[in-house]
Amino acid sequence: MITVEFDETIVLKYLLLDYTGTLSENGKLIDGVRKRLNELSKLLEIEVLTSDTFGSARSELKGIDCTVNIIDGKAKEKKLKRLQDLGADNCVAIGNGHNDMLMLKHARLSIAVINAEGCYAKLISQADIVARSINDALDILLDKRKIIAVLRH
Repeated sequence: MITVEFDETIVLKYLLLDYTGTLSENGKLIDGVRKRLNELSKLLEIEVLTSDTFGSARSELKGIDCTVNIIDGKAKEKKLKRLQDLGADNCVAIGNGHNDMLMLKHARLSIAVINAEGCYAKLISQADIVARSINDALDILLDKRKIIAVLRH
């Protein structure tokens, strides 16, 4: 669990992540992500929700303490449903694509990432934080002072 106290209190229990373009580039896990996810798995339950465009998510995420859910069709709605099932107020969501819009809009804390494969421009307006890479986004969660620095009023 991550608890952040500033103008308000945020209590996070779950990390929901997209895979393609968020955790990976061309289907391959981005360097540095494995280490950071393993550190975060001590604080949060991690779930990867992906359409798995390159078909490599399960193999690339092997050895990381996380659940991988491959989503067929209506990914945007299914990601939102999973968020709601876990309790949106307890979730941080990270993504980069159109199908992450609803998940980021409704999560208690949301981070849009702009990696090499880009970011859906309208997603940025749904995010609480925009990070220049997935590693930067994960580092923000690993050091809650960074969350406070961005969100403090």
